[in-house]
Amino acid sequence: MHRWEEPLVPRWVSRSVIAVALVTYVIPGLFSSYRAWVQVHSVDLSVPGTEIRSGDTIRVKTISWARTYVYVDLLLVQGAHAETLAVHEIPKNHNPSIDPRWRHDSINLVLTDALLRGFNPGPAKIHVSAEGGPQWLRTPPPLIREAAVQLSREP
Repeated sequence: MHRWEEPLVPRWVSRSVIAVALVTYVIPGLFSSYRAWVQVHSVDLSVPGTEIRSGDTIRVKTISWARTYVYVDLLLVQGAHAETLAVHEIPKNHNPSIDPRWRHDSINLVLTDALLRGFNPGPAKIHVSAEGGPQWLRTPPPLIREAAVQLSREP
């Protein structure tokens, strides 16, 4: 082609097509890849204080990227004794690979005498783990939060 000849497709048209493809497919695809790799955005554990007893409320707020299911486990651990206090599953979005919205979910657990029955007064810890499901032949490590507490029998 000589310099004075006009190309079949003007340069601005081909660049516009490439820009539309980048915006439509590549950028959302990269974000979707990140969401598949990370899966759990955040986990917040809130206990009423360092000393807990029956009647106190433990709160767990979790944000998932909603690319796959996220499983949240809440445990009370004292020495070698551990009991699961709550288990929760955060669902994925309807079309998870292209829907970038977060899923917010929470656990609000009121401690009862029945839940604390197997434990003695003294130091313990509240343990929360949030783990996503397998994506791309990989299950990411869980996101873990812990709080050191003192168990008390007094009301």
